Amino acid sequence: MSTVDTAYEKLIGALNARATSLPAIKCPEFFALAEELFTQQEAVIACAMPLGYSTLEDIAENLKVPDLEQLHRQLETMADKGLIELKKENGKKLYQFLPLIPGIIEYQFMRGTVDERSKKIAYLFKAYSKAVSTAFRSAEPPIVEKSAPARKIPVNKGVSTQAVVLPYRQTRQAILDAEYISAGTCMCRHQGALMDKPCTKPIDNCMLFGETARFAAERGFSKSLSKDEAIKMLDAAEKAGLIHQYSYIPDHDYSVLCHCCKCHCGIIYGANKSPVPSQAVAARYLVKLDDDACTACEACIVRCEMGALKMVYGKLTRDEKRCIGCGLCMYVCPTDALSIDLRLTGD
Repeated sequence: MSTVDTAYEKLIGALNARATSLPAIKCPEFFALAEELFTQQEAVIACAMPLGYSTLEDIAENLKVPDLEQLHRQLETMADKGLIELKKENGKKLYQFLPLIPGIIEYQFMRGTVDERSKKIAYLFKAYSKAVSTAFRSAEPPIVEKSAPARKIPVNKGVSTQAVVLPYRQTRQAILDAEYISAGTCMCRHQGALMDKPCTKPIDNCMLFGETARFAAERGFSKSLSKDEAIKMLDAAEKAGLIHQYSYIPDHDYSVLCHCCKCHCGIIYGANKSPVPSQAVAARYLVKLDDDACTACEACIVRCEMGALKMVYGKLTRDEKRCIGCGLCMYVCPTDALSIDLRLTGD
């Protein structure tokens, strides 16, 4: 096995040690994508990085390299490429290697760049996603290997690996609670556009919060937003019928608010195709109907992306299993006959 092959094979374990949704598996499609994203040396550095944030000195010790200046330049290049994130704490830079999603892949599309390399990554990632899906549907799904030096365990923190569908009011509150906000191009819709399958929905509205938002803005992946600007962006997404999904991953100090369409978002597309969409996503909320206020205009039926609403003998009905609690139907109701509430789970 060549040194190059070894570097990219080790990368699989390092990515999986950080994986929250999309794993790295050994297949030709992974190596094609990895070799486009990482140089051989960058793959070696990534594999040597501890989980969580770490100092330049910690990474250098793992790599057994004495030249801190050269390693610093390499880490800065990797940050510019969206392979790692960094933040400053007590005047010192801290670096962390990212998972594929959410993380590295989003950064490849967040600038909204249209060039041959971006198109190549779009097709390579599409091929890899298909390979992963095929592998995990097989009789013998692949073993997900994990490896990383010096794992850091967060104390008293829960780890969420799934995006939560939020209705408007709760999404707005998440924006108001954020210390720092930035927004870039939606990965899913931009990837579609690069593959000649554009979407008509707003595209430059993928929001990041906190230190992730600050890093992305400083490196030119996104644009800083005031809370008023972010609320206006949210309003436009709501009007366009986009579904809001919020993810916070404490292990990576990563917060992202996506505004998703059914045609390009894999999660929402998959939920729509599922016989029980409310179990295909993290659906914490549920739409409630006020029969007395409903005028049977059917505007909400057209608006619902999951087919959870329909007329039965002239009366609006809701399929609880198909409702994901996004609340988009409320936007078009002229009589406020629809409301949102927490879903009772029976726990």
